[in-house]
Amino acid sequence: MLRLEVYVSGHCFGCPEARRLAGAIAERFESVTVRVVDLDAEPEARPERVIAVPAYVLDDKLVSLGNPRQRDLIKEIELALGAEKVI
Repeated sequence: MLRLEVYVSGHCFGCPEARRLAGAIAERFESVTVRVVDLDAEPEARPERVIAVPAYVLDDKLVSLGNPRQRDLIKEIELALGAEKVI
């Protein structure tokens, strides 16, 4: 199963959109586990590669710092799902 982690914080002006986008992805892809990580509540959860918020990590791969276009994130997930089937 594919995992998408979206890192956010309260001081981030783009994070409300990140939360919305995470919800849209969770609705669209039942086979993707989506987790929104609030770094204000869980600062120890921040991976080293996450240097800004919002950040999108797909199966341990940083795919976006800042909010991507929804269609670009969908394409990234579809590619990962396709690769997952090949393995």
